[in-house]
Amino acid sequence: MLKNSIKQMLRTPFRTAAFLILIGISSLLLTLGCNLFYISARTQEAAKGAFATIGTVRQKPSGAAREKYWNPETGDYEAYSVDQYGAAIPDSALDIEGLPYIHKPKHQPFYAAYTGDYVVRNTHSEVDESWWGIGADCVIAEMEPFEDCMPDHPVKLHFKKSLYGNITDRMLSWIWFWDYENPHPKPLKAGQTYIMALYMDTHLGYSGILDKYEGVSAVWTPWLDVRGSQYKKDGTMLKDEKHKGRFFDQVTEGFYETDEGKRWLNIIEGFTIANYSIPVTPTNATKLLMYFYNGNAGISEGRDITEEEYASGAKVCLVDSKFAANNQLKPGDKLRLPLYYADYSAPACYYYPYWTERTVTEKMITADGQLYDVFEENEYEIAGIYQVTGGMQDLTGYEAPQNGVIIPAASVENSDEDNILNFSPMKPSNTIFQIKNGTIDDFLAIWEEKGIDGLELAFEDNGYSELMHSFENTRKMSVILLGAGAGITLLILVFFCHMFITKQKVRTALERSLGVPKGKCLVSLCGGILLIVLIGVMIGSSMGAAFTKKAVTLSDSRNIYSSAFSANQAAAREIVLPEDFLKEQHMDVVLPCFSGALNLTAALLTAFLMAAGSLKKEPLELLSGTKQER
Repeated sequence: MLKNSIKQMLRTPFRTAAFLILIGISSLLLTLGCNLFYISARTQEAAKGAFATIGTVRQKPSGAAREKYWNPETGDYEAYSVDQYGAAIPDSALDIEGLPYIHKPKHQPFYAAYTGDYVVRNTHSEVDESWWGIGADCVIAEMEPFEDCMPDHPVKLHFKKSLYGNITDRMLSWIWFWDYENPHPKPLKAGQTYIMALYMDTHLGYSGILDKYEGVSAVWTPWLDVRGSQYKKDGTMLKDEKHKGRFFDQVTEGFYETDEGKRWLNIIEGFTIANYSIPVTPTNATKLLMYFYNGNAGISEGRDITEEEYASGAKVCLVDSKFAANNQLKPGDKLRLPLYYADYSAPACYYYPYWTERTVTEKMITADGQLYDVFEENEYEIAGIYQVTGGMQDLTGYEAPQNGVIIPAASVENSDEDNILNFSPMKPSNTIFQIKNGTIDDFLAIWEEKGIDGLELAFEDNGYSELMHSFENTRKMSVILLGAGAGITLLILVFFCHMFITKQKVRTALERSLGVPKGKCLVSLCGGILLIVLIGVMIGSSMGAAFTKKAVTLSDSRNIYSSAFSANQAAAREIVLPEDFLKEQHMDVVLPCFSGALNLTAALLTAFLMAAGSLKKEPLELLSGTKQER
C-alpha cells in the first residue's frame, strides 16, 4: 500500500515538490530557531560566571582653595587652585539596604612588610642604578658652605657625607644649592655642617632661569622637611608644626644622640627599610584588583585564592612572578609578612617602584619621629603565583606593584589605626566594590533615592550589558524563528494533508469497497505524505544546522573575556565560543534531530487525524460527499 501511496503522490509532481520544499523550509526555521535559542541561553549562562560588574567610589571635593608658591623667575608669589575636601566619608555610608552587592565597598589600604630576608632588588650594593628607590635624585647628606651665604640664589656647598641616596660623596665634592621656593631662606654659615634633605632640580636649567648664573646648569633644592607622617583612622593628620618646613639642621658634636638627630636617623632608616619592603595588598576578591579585572595579570602557577579563603581570612597569598623567581618561591611555600604601615591614600603601584624624585614626600616615621612598629606578623602559604602582562608606561593607579603580594583582607586581625602613614578620601584606586551582573540600573535607582550627595560612583562590566543585550536580541530572534517555523509547519501540514488525504474520497471509497482493511487504507493515505515529510525534514534540518554555523561564524566571535593563565599556557582563556556549545553533548546532532522529530510528530498526528476522519465514513457516504462537492 506504501507503493500505491507514493504512486498517487507522483501523479501530482508539482504539488508534491511544493510540499517537499515547504516542509524543508519549515524544518530549517525550526532547527535554526532551536539552535539559536540554545546557544543564546548557554552563552548567557557562561557569561554570567565569567563577567563581573564592579563599581568605584570617589569622594567629591567640597570646594577649591587658592594656594601660593614662590616663583624664582618672577620673584613673586603665584597662585594656583587645589581641590579641598571635607571630612572623609567612611565606606559604611554605602552600606544601604537593598543594594545588590556581592562585595561591599571597602576603603582599602596597602600594607608594607619588611623582613630583610627576601630579594626585592638586584643587589644590596651602596649604589643600585637598576632600582631608583625613594627619591631617585634625592639625598640626605651633610653639607658645609664654602662661605657665609643666603641661599636666595645658587650658592656653593661642600658635599661632605652622604647618609641616604644614590648620589654619594664619592661622586660629588660640591653642589649648587638654591632654596628658590622660599622667599625668606635662612642663612648658612661657613665652617658649620648641616644635615639636609635635597633633590636635584634640572627643570630650572631647561627653563632658562639659570642662564644668568655663570657655570650653573642645575641646582639642588629642599626635598622634604622632617615632619612625621601619621594619620588617624578618620583621615585626620597628626600635626607636627614644630618640624614643618625644616629640611636641614646644624650638625654639632653629639647631634645624632639628640631627639632631632635621632629623628633624622629614623627618616633615613625608614626610607632604607621602605626601599626593601614588600607591598602587600589586602582584598576581598582577586577580581577586585583592576590589573586582574582588566586582564593585565593572571595566575601562572598554582591557584587563585578561593571565595571561602577570602571570607574566612585564611593565611594564604598570591605573589608576583618576578618576586617568586628572585626568591625561589613556589606554590605551597611559606612567606613571612611583618606589616608595619598602612597607606590609605594611593595604590602600591605609585610607590613600588617609585617613579620620580619627588613621588614620595611622606616620611616613614610617626608624628613623634619614631619608626613604625610592626602591627601584625603572620606566615602565609603561597596559593599561587601571578604574572603581570600589561605595561606601566602610563600610570593610572590600577597597575600591579613590583614584588607585590595579595592577601585576604580578613586575614589581618589587628588594627592598623596607629600605623597609618598616609590617607586620602575614597577614590577609584582605593575603593572598589562588586555587584550582581545586570543590576547597575537597579543599583542607581536605589542610590538616587537613599544615597548621599558627596560621593560619585562609576561602573564597569567589561561589556556585559552590551553582551546581554545581544543575547536578548538573539533569543528574541530565535523565538520568532521557532514561532514562524511551527506556524508554517502546521499550515503546510493542514493544507497538504487536506489535498492528499481529505480530498481523496473516491480513492478511499474504492479501496474500502474492494475490501482493503482500514489499516492498509491508512498506510495508503498517509505513507507517502510521511515519507515526503521525512525527506524534507532531513534536508531542512541539515540546512538549518549549516545555517547556524554560518550565522555564528559571521557573528562577533572575538574574545569576550580574558582570564588568568593556566600553569603551562600564556594565552588568555576565552569563554567557550557559541559554535562550541553545540558540540557539548553532541547538541549539533541532538537539536536538529529534536526539531525534525517535532515536525514528523506533527505530520503524523495531522495525517492520522485527517485519515481517521475519512475512514470513519462508509464508501457510499464518501462518494455522496464527492457528488455534493461537485
